Amino acid sequence: MVAQGSCYSCSMKSQSHWSNIMSDFAYSFARVLIPILFIVSGIGKFLNVTGIANHPALTNFMNAFGEITTRTTLGYIIAAIEVFGGISVLIGLKTRWGAIALILFTACTIIFAHNFWTMEGAARAANQVQALKNLAIMGGLLTIAIMGAGRYSLDNAIAARA
Repeated sequence: MVAQGSCYSCSMKSQSHWSNIMSDFAYSFARVLIPILFIVSGIGKFLNVTGIANHPALTNFMNAFGEITTRTTLGYIIAAIEVFGGISVLIGLKTRWGAIALILFTACTIIFAHNFWTMEGAARAANQVQALKNLAIMGGLLTIAIMGAGRYSLDNAIAARA
């Protein structure tokens, strides 16, 4: 029974309002957490492009697609995808495009770097774990690609001004 003078409908609207705010905040927090991995990794690649240029995954990529460019140039491209795609998702600017770029990059990482199906023993087990982690990351990025940047983002601020 509702006490006299109270408004059950008003209480539900207030509860729903706070629930929406918390959901928006939680989604934004998740959108900020996922790209940190890519930004940190990409900066590391920029600082040591020789390391990525000589990585076996790059050899696997070159074997699949040929010598489309130099290894060093490809290393810089990989680093740029990680840093700029990560920043895009982090700040919520062109978020869907950034998330899609990172999904494709992460899929390539599974195929060319963590191709556990070609390995045996401890290497197979370790790379299978890495591939499965990458699948989980891709799931989070897919959610962002579908849902967009959310309320607390540059995409939303720009849309509100238009």
